Amino acid sequence: MGQRAQMKLLSPLQVGPLTVVNRLVSTAHGAFLDFYRPGVSGDRYVAYQERRAAGGCGLIVLQPVHAHPSSHALGHYTYERDDLAGKLTQMADAIHRHSGRVLLQIMHFGAQFNSDARGDLEPLWAFSPITTLDGEVAHEMTGAEIEEVITGFVQTAVLAVESGLDGVELHATHGYLIQQSFSAWANRRTDRWGEPLAFASALIDQTREAIGPDKVLGIRLCVDDFMPVQRGGVGVDRLLEIGAQLVRRGGLDYINHSEGARASDYARSIGNYRHPNGEWLPLARRLREEIGAAIPVIGVGKIMTPDLAEQALRDGDCDLVAMTRAQIADPELGRKLAEGRAAEIRPCLAANQGCVDRMQGGLPITCFHNPDVGREHRLAPLQLAAQPRRVLVVGAGPAGLKAAEIAARRGHQVTLCDAGAQPGGRLLAVRSLGAAAELLASVDWILHELEALSVSLRLRTTVDQALLAELRPEAVVLATGSRPAVQMLAPADGSLPVISVDDAARSRVFGERVSLAGERVLLVDVRGNQETALIAEHLVAERAVLTIATPFLSWGPFVGFTHRKDFLEVLGQAGAEIQTSTLFAGVDGGVVTLRDAHRRLQAQRRFDIIVAGVPGSADTSLAGAVESLGVALHLAGDCVAPRTAMHAFREGDAAGRAV
Repeated sequence: MGQRAQMKLLSPLQVGPLTVVNRLVSTAHGAFLDFYRPGVSGDRYVAYQERRAAGGCGLIVLQPVHAHPSSHALGHYTYERDDLAGKLTQMADAIHRHSGRVLLQIMHFGAQFNSDARGDLEPLWAFSPITTLDGEVAHEMTGAEIEEVITGFVQTAVLAVESGLDGVELHATHGYLIQQSFSAWANRRTDRWGEPLAFASALIDQTREAIGPDKVLGIRLCVDDFMPVQRGGVGVDRLLEIGAQLVRRGGLDYINHSEGARASDYARSIGNYRHPNGEWLPLARRLREEIGAAIPVIGVGKIMTPDLAEQALRDGDCDLVAMTRAQIADPELGRKLAEGRAAEIRPCLAANQGCVDRMQGGLPITCFHNPDVGREHRLAPLQLAAQPRRVLVVGAGPAGLKAAEIAARRGHQVTLCDAGAQPGGRLLAVRSLGAAAELLASVDWILHELEALSVSLRLRTTVDQALLAELRPEAVVLATGSRPAVQMLAPADGSLPVISVDDAARSRVFGERVSLAGERVLLVDVRGNQETALIAEHLVAERAVLTIATPFLSWGPFVGFTHRKDFLEVLGQAGAEIQTSTLFAGVDGGVVTLRDAHRRLQAQRRFDIIVAGVPGSADTSLAGAVESLGVALHLAGDCVAPRTAMHAFREGDAAGRAV
């Protein structure tokens, strides 16, 4: 315990006029944007953030709010003052109950996205009439309109502190309006607002004057805009200078950072499991050196473990550490660390499937393997069952593992059986799929918990009527998954092997492991998700000559935007051919017929192997035997509807609560 107490991560720090109890930060991230929608209860978002404050997070920065109605996007909302004041007061009270500090991030999109979300389709406001990545030209603000936007920032900041928050953060990264103000690609003005730091300086000065000296004012600044100077980029060196200039002017209490100049750059700045941990800490260190450590710097960049966070602090990379996704995965990270329970921390896997990839369209977030996320406001804390039961869980995939964990936490006597030699179900396939093997840490974490909860795990065990009679369960959770369903493809005459994605992951054809090098493989992808994408990546890694046929207008619509670019780069470098809007029409005499979905054109192609990228078929074969026992029966995971591991974890959680 003494060693834990000496951790710099757990030590307090003065940030401007306030003291934060530790160096652990949850940075602003789109979570539940309807919090800002007038008339919608703030309970969900408040409960989400309170859970993290209660779990030991010292500083929480709330998701960005639009400073002015001219900033908008699909899934976003313009606040009304009286409505938001009550919600922010509720938030401040909730976080302060746990000794946390809370700030509001304020932003304006500027020339990003399009005007479809605007109430009367008003144009986007920006410094210059540039074209967005969505192909829409922005309206060039007049001087009076720029002043109006600044007033919007200031009034929003005043609302935040009057509602009890500890301060605000100005959002000057990800290519939004403040960053646009000092970027040549977005600001081509010749008036006084064309001076790179005029807008940011006015914002800082007027905001500081409005909120006073006893509240925190921070800024989130881009340090690498990922854009060549020849295309209007600023570059790392100049961005560091900008940070130093703004700090020297005074008014700021801390500086946060992130990277990129477009919303699409989130795929790099919030890296998935392929990206290195602590990727942007070197930039944090350079920023801290550039400003002479005059104010605290928050380090960011896939900082997933307390050890890495502690090292960053001790190395002088930063003064506070953003562990945002890590605290989505485990909101009690800080408390567990302080109590010497680091081994119990649920790891963040950088799957991004449940969190950042859901930002598109403003979807509410969740987590790949923490089903509580987004349900904190309506999930009661787990209670011991009034009458403990003998519970049998059949299937040790994500759904079964989670069901067993939750049922055991409720005091039930749990037996978990699986016919396989290892727990993990179909998720085990990622073990041979490169960087995605990181996802198996979700299985490892639950197994650690099951051991502590004394769950009886019986592998290589087929559950049948005889075993049911022996175990005499009082409740059964079927998490028996799904079976390959290659027959869902168009009819094939047997002249070519048609294999499932499960077999493809193991490079197996008709039960035999084969070399795929040089083999002409057709992947028929009707799912467009990460499962089929990982199979495609595996096939080119095995040096197959790959063609992908998909009925979608573009490849991988459900892969997730922080993953799609990585996959496309791998497939492109390997020379894979991707045919979109293409239907698989069948096989005849070793010849495959592919049909254009729109032009009624057909093509005949020769391949050696066909991989059926289709959903599996739910396996409920044991349901009848369980029903004959007359005991409570619950289903979870793919045996309900074949989807993803994230869905299975959530359904397993529900089943564990229901028994």
